[in-house]
Amino acid sequence: MSGAWRRRALASAAAALLVLAAVRWWPTPLPPRAGGAAPPAQPGSVAAMAVVPLLASQVERGIEAARAAAQRNPDDASAWAMLAHSYEMVGRFDAATEAYAKLAALRPLDAQVLADYVDALGAAHQGKMQGEAARPIDRALRLDPRNLKALLLGGNEALARQDYAQALALWQRAEPVAGEPALKASLQTSIAEARALAAEPLREAASTPSGGAVVAGRVSVAAALQSQIAPDDTAFVFARPVAGSRMPVALLRRRARELPLDFALDDSLAMVPQSRLSPQHEVVVGVLVSRRGHAIPAPGDLEGELGPVAVGRTNLVLTIDHGHR
Repeated sequence: MSGAWRRRALASAAAALLVLAAVRWWPTPLPPRAGGAAPPAQPGSVAAMAVVPLLASQVERGIEAARAAAQRNPDDASAWAMLAHSYEMVGRFDAATEAYAKLAALRPLDAQVLADYVDALGAAHQGKMQGEAARPIDRALRLDPRNLKALLLGGNEALARQDYAQALALWQRAEPVAGEPALKASLQTSIAEARALAAEPLREAASTPSGGAVVAGRVSVAAALQSQIAPDDTAFVFARPVAGSRMPVALLRRRARELPLDFALDDSLAMVPQSRLSPQHEVVVGVLVSRRGHAIPAPGDLEGELGPVAVGRTNLVLTIDHGHR
């Protein structure tokens, strides 16, 4: 990829941040989607400026300007990148997918563009990206075997097919290139989950635990969020240590259609034998509803959390009450 194209892509991503500001606040600069890892923000740069909410009319004017630039010069990849980012960041995923398709046609050998395209496709189809929709992931990984987004998406797609060994292999390749500590910690959790799933069938919690240490209660959904949950979304209920590793010491995976649900977490739901609930005195108990069916939180996912709570509590009320942040 030429340096000029990379600079234009970075500029497009920075401009897209201004469109995103109309939707929510971002306390830190957002990495450019089509340009790889973001460089440190420099004083006075777009990424370093405090983001000010825009009026809806300003957002639409920004999108219209991006659309006009792409129409004036259909071969300008940076214009299509800006349009795709702008649509995606305001949640217009179908339109973003069309713009990414144009961008991918112009940059067929750009692994990051292909990964961004598949990510938008997944968002437009409620996380479903199997079959033809997933093929650009394979092309992206052939072009760049270390592309972080392609590795993460490939693992997600393999998990959806219940190919846990493939999900494990891709996520293990992603771990060394996941520089962000929070992402690395979440990725390690998913690696442990995939390793456990690859070794044996999915375990479901019994209605009453077999004995020993347990935390139990009921998961409910805040009324304001009920319409945002689809029946085939995946609900993860977990307990993790209060301090140190964020890897769950117990993990229950259920379908969102079962909500509200009773849960009981004990050592039978340990992800790895070395990390169990029983040695803990207190834990954080949480729930994640994932559109994409994996334990790495993503935009659009919903969450709830309690803690610290003493191990042995069996009357917990855990509410899904906020989006992932």
